[in-house]
Amino acid sequence: MSMKTVLLFPGQGSQYVGMGKEMFERFETARRTFEEASDLLGYSVSRLCFDGDHEELTRTDNAQPCILTVSIAAYRVMLEHLDLEPSYFAGHSLGEISALSASGAIPFSEALQLVRLRGQLMHEAQTQEAGGMLAISGANLSALEEECSLPSFRGHVVVSNLNSKGQTVVSGKKAELEKFREKVLTMGARAVAIPVGAAFHSPLMKPVAEVFENALSRMRFQKMRYSVLSNVTAKPYADSSSIPSLLSEQIVSVVNWQGCMKYLYGRGVERYIETGSGMVLGNLARKDISPGSLIQATDGNKDWNTLLASGGRIDTGIDFAAILKMALCSKNHNKTDSNSIYMSKISGPLRELELFASQTGQVKSTAEEESRSAFMALHKIMEIKQLPEVVRNRMLDDLTEGGGGLDVRYA
Repeated sequence: MSMKTVLLFPGQGSQYVGMGKEMFERFETARRTFEEASDLLGYSVSRLCFDGDHEELTRTDNAQPCILTVSIAAYRVMLEHLDLEPSYFAGHSLGEISALSASGAIPFSEALQLVRLRGQLMHEAQTQEAGGMLAISGANLSALEEECSLPSFRGHVVVSNLNSKGQTVVSGKKAELEKFREKVLTMGARAVAIPVGAAFHSPLMKPVAEVFENALSRMRFQKMRYSVLSNVTAKPYADSSSIPSLLSEQIVSVVNWQGCMKYLYGRGVERYIETGSGMVLGNLARKDISPGSLIQATDGNKDWNTLLASGGRIDTGIDFAAILKMALCSKNHNKTDSNSIYMSKISGPLRELELFASQTGQVKSTAEEESRSAFMALHKIMEIKQLPEVVRNRMLDDLTEGGGGLDVRYA
């Protein structure tokens, strides 16, 4: 029986110079997709993605069409080369439009026009409103919401992204946001300013949402071939008629990505494929789904080799030695088990990690199986040591190269 699969489509913040280049050079379908986007937009999307200036690519009005193009190119390549029947599609913020396009609800040409408008509106908002976003790790959500409700922050700072158990994003006016950052630091949390100049996914974006909804109301949407999750409801769209209201509401509402992951896991989804640039969503998913789930990407040739391979071991860059070191060095908070019981519990998963760390390149299982087993062993050790959730999240942040931590710049 095949695994129940979801395709995850990344949002703004996943862009980097060089994204999609290996896929472009390897697959004709990807090249045609880039050419289609370039013809419609009137500029070379491949040049901007592969050779452009980082600052130019990161501009909201440039980044959004480029990210959509890379995602749809990856999706088309998968359709051509994989026997794939996804159960769900889900996209983070901008990625929700990529997901809707891949589902058949919005033709690619119209989706490009739509995200170009969305990017332009958001870029204009950055120049008109002194706002921003703050990524916070290691703070309880209810505590952050309570802070936002205080008179000094009410109406000026709001929770805007629920990215994972370990990361929450708040948006607001610049001056109040800096005061909020100082406050959360006293709570023992980490906070990093996201490099945007507006309070995305907050009520302060209402003028943008109104213009965007007006544009959406003039469009005709097709029937979805697959279930697509909404960032607003964290549930599948009922049908295409709700696209205008939910996509416009997303601009002023919380992106409930954690809720989307909870929904998928609760429906038995075991395979998560990040469809597009980067690996941020896969790294975030590790916080909220079973450590035994299969997480894959389409970011480069190694990822495509893994997806397309019929067997054999592909090196995915998992640092098993780092996982072992983290498991060994983390503090033991277990005060209930005797020393002998504790050692009997922890010896098995530790031996498993030692095997991966010492025999990298020799184990006969696939890279996906190895990484899944390693993370399952690490999670087991975390449970045995009774590590606090905040500590666990920070450990996973460090292992996943910042993708699940404070390096997310999604808008």
